[in-house]
Amino acid sequence: MIRRHLAPLTVVVGGASGLVSPIAAQEARGDTLTLTAILDSAALQNRLVPRELGGYRARLESEISLGNRRAEGMEMSLSIEQVASTLTWDRTGRYMQQVTGYRTQAIATNISSLGLFRGGWAIPSLYGNRLALLFGRDTSTSWQRRSRMQGRDPLYAIHPLGDERERTYRFRGGDVVQTVRTAGREIPVRRIEVTPRRGLSKGTVVFVGSIDLDATRWQIVRLRGHFAQVGERDDRNLISRGSGFEGIAYIEAVNAEVDGRFWLPAYQRFEVQAASSMAGEGRAIVRIVTRFLDRQILPTPPDVVVGAPSDTLEIRPFRLALGPPDSVSAYREWMTEIGTMTAETSAEDFADVAPDRFNPRGPPRARIETERLSDSYRLDRVQGVFLGTGAVLRFRDAAPGLTLRAAGGWAFAEQTGRGRMVIEQRRGRDQLALRLQRSLDITNDFRNPYDSGSVLGALFGRDEYDYVDRRTASVQYLRLIGVRQRVQFRAEVGVARDGMVERNVQSSPFRSQTPFRQNRPVSTGTYRRTMIAMDANPDVALEFLRPGFGARLHYERGDGELTYQRAEARLTARANRGGLMYAARLDLGVTSPDAPPQQLFELGRQQNLPGYDYKEFAGDQAAVLRGAVAWMTPWMRAPVLVTPRIWLPPVAPTLSLGLQSGWTRASNATPLATVTALGSTESDHPRTSASLTLRVFGGAVGVGIARTLDRPGPTRWFLEFGQRY
Repeated sequence: MIRRHLAPLTVVVGGASGLVSPIAAQEARGDTLTLTAILDSAALQNRLVPRELGGYRARLESEISLGNRRAEGMEMSLSIEQVASTLTWDRTGRYMQQVTGYRTQAIATNISSLGLFRGGWAIPSLYGNRLALLFGRDTSTSWQRRSRMQGRDPLYAIHPLGDERERTYRFRGGDVVQTVRTAGREIPVRRIEVTPRRGLSKGTVVFVGSIDLDATRWQIVRLRGHFAQVGERDDRNLISRGSGFEGIAYIEAVNAEVDGRFWLPAYQRFEVQAASSMAGEGRAIVRIVTRFLDRQILPTPPDVVVGAPSDTLEIRPFRLALGPPDSVSAYREWMTEIGTMTAETSAEDFADVAPDRFNPRGPPRARIETERLSDSYRLDRVQGVFLGTGAVLRFRDAAPGLTLRAAGGWAFAEQTGRGRMVIEQRRGRDQLALRLQRSLDITNDFRNPYDSGSVLGALFGRDEYDYVDRRTASVQYLRLIGVRQRVQFRAEVGVARDGMVERNVQSSPFRSQTPFRQNRPVSTGTYRRTMIAMDANPDVALEFLRPGFGARLHYERGDGELTYQRAEARLTARANRGGLMYAARLDLGVTSPDAPPQQLFELGRQQNLPGYDYKEFAGDQAAVLRGAVAWMTPWMRAPVLVTPRIWLPPVAPTLSLGLQSGWTRASNATPLATVTALGSTESDHPRTSASLTLRVFGGAVGVGIARTLDRPGPTRWFLEFGQRY
């Protein structure tokens, strides 16, 4: 039976009780350290709160981001919440995390994540028989009874150094992996790998990963891995039960030495990655990064006698409280700008401790899986409803880096099949792939990096894209560059054939009186296609929230029945400074004057020129500049508590000024004739519009005015859900 709390402090840490640790005994005999002795000594030190530690009060700064990782490896942030809080904890397990400051940015309407946690998220210490976590539950019968009565807060997994370690975990390693220098001395750090044993009771929540130990004091320096639920069947990831998704809860907890006596939290990162077989390697991500800014050591509570039977670290609720709204709204003591704490993180950071589903090591693994959601379901005016499926075979240890993929489906209105076959070889930073496919490609220009069409738009009568039927056979090469692999070099060579497609769905069932527009014409032909591209920080996009600088260079050419050369450049910047947000994106493009229509550049309402018609302007040369400045006013910055489970983002009125300017040119009579045939014109001069918006709830809802600046025109009022620049 699993105990609910630590054993009484009958053994004094540091040997004051006269007990000798297994390590000390081995060293006295001159023996080589064994893993068993290391574990026994570490367990002896970590199962008890150090005698000198009564508790502490710390100031925390956290960032909570919700986003998405695409199969290509890029991540987008949809909402970011920055939270300042004060954590108070003592050796009896008493815990209080109070929110003292809060600010947020969001792309779409949402609720604050604070109400979803139902408790504090910071782990106060790594001492004890349990690891507190946001996901999972304690497996003891008594705690299950209590949780049914009082709720499941806090949540725990069995500690790898707790009393049940031998019957719960297997261990390996124990070697020195680094030396930490602190306070003028050197501390060797030993690493132990932790995996669960088989045959554990159903529902047990365990930790899988590694523990770094201070080899002089045998306390935890760092803990890194993921949590899993195991049982009578094969191990299951913690979040996957009861849903169509596979979920993985990761943790990285880094401690810092305090006063040369013990190790307490300095940095913690929780991350949940949820994947579906319909999204392949794409994942939804919830990420929480916390830094402990300062700490005040507290004396032992007056009602506790150190070493007495009552001196126990009990499981107690992780209380989360919101400070006075006026105080939270007035908070200005931020140490970092919003977005910076998660800007340098990536879902790939945990690849080495990932469970089998995402691990490149292990036996071959076959799955019913598609690379992206659009391989399973699409809706547009050309295909109508498209339904598909796919499969993937990862050879893993049998042929490291080799993967076979296949996907296919049927467009019911078009009565056409589309799909792909891919042979992919990854080795380190390099990837080589052979791809055969037939796809319905979008010809719109200067889209955001994550735009692959809109199912909802087509469903409600707004299919604002044009398409080309494209068949390709190509060899592709990808190279990741840089320490954090934030630069991508791509090259592709192959054969392609473009074909014309027509509108096969007349209107949306919800807007039957408004027909879809006809698909714009394309030229048909076969050609050799060559492409090279360089992307720096592709995660940084004007349309999303991650701050930083991004750039893209793209060159493509076709030779054969369709002949053209086409080059594009893109620069993106986004930054936060106090209550101000700055964002800008510049796109430049040029193509051959005799390029086919699908390779010309087209601008209009859906290409971020509000006030103009759909693809009103076109040419073989084009430029688009977009920028925005937003100022969050100092009022009403505290979250709005609706119910204990529902907290709305702060109203926090924000003024946003946006500017959009676009220009196209036909360099001679040949592209001008093509532009005229498409029903477009040259822009003649930069066409510019501006907007002024009052936003609330982190920018997710806005009301504003917009008008053109380069010509007389009416002022347009609009209500906007989500941010568009």
